[in-house]
Amino acid sequence: MNLTPTCVTCIFSQSLRVCEKLQVDDKTTKKILDSVAGMIPEWSFDETPPQVAARVYPEIAKLLQTDDIYYDFKREATEHAKAFIPFVEEMIDKYNDKFYASLKAAVAGNVIDLAAMEQFDLQEEVAKVFDSPFEIDDSEELRKILQNSKNLLVVGDNAGEHLFDKVMMKCLKNLFPNLHIFYAVRGKPIINDITIDEAIEAGIDEVAEIIDSGVDTPGLDLNRASDKMLSVYKQADVVLAKGMGNYESLYGISTRPTFFLLKVKCSVVAASLGRNVGDIICYKESLHD
Repeated sequence: MNLTPTCVTCIFSQSLRVCEKLQVDDKTTKKILDSVAGMIPEWSFDETPPQVAARVYPEIAKLLQTDDIYYDFKREATEHAKAFIPFVEEMIDKYNDKFYASLKAAVAGNVIDLAAMEQFDLQEEVAKVFDSPFEIDDSEELRKILQNSKNLLVVGDNAGEHLFDKVMMKCLKNLFPNLHIFYAVRGKPIINDITIDEAIEAGIDEVAEIIDSGVDTPGLDLNRASDKMLSVYKQADVVLAKGMGNYESLYGISTRPTFFLLKVKCSVVAASLGRNVGDIICYKESLHD
């Protein structure tokens, strides 16, 4: 999905939100905003938003003198999620359809801001996800494909959310015991996305084979992927991509059956899907040659 004028405004605004979230002093904030503003003429509408972000966030990190801007917030989000997983598993246990419930659990991790919300709010928000329909619901087609699949590639999104993904993948392993699951993570820290260290620490390797995608974008950019990542992608019978960054990166270029599992969080993505901001989606895109 290519960059739009709305995306340009959004990415610049994100630079300010980073400074506010990290409580950066005014002088440094001004330096960061000036630097990002100076980059805007170089951005191309032939790029995806994650490709642009892959240049913006390292510049912010350099000015903040850190390799991982959101390190502390990722750990906080993970701790919040860890304490909350028993409730998610309890919600799944209430459903007769464990497959559908596991997808709801995974998308719940994409809906909530784990680093910002209190435990009570988390419980309420997850309950809402389980009670809300997918506004695009291709889950039955995903179920049918998985029944005859050998390899599933799950593309992770944010830290904290990865624990919800683990719950989903554990369910899928129980439902489809012959299924081999790969879990792709970012090649280096970018925003609050999951990296290999965080995936290993969470024990994702208990339910899936963790793959370092090699990409430095907040979304799986196949043009930047490692040879190992491309090999896994090509052998996957089905791809399940979590979150908007992966949607923005893979939409329109999929060469494998790809399902997008996300909450719509911006008007550009909403328009591309023909849905509304706030909707939750399980959407299968047609294959592209």
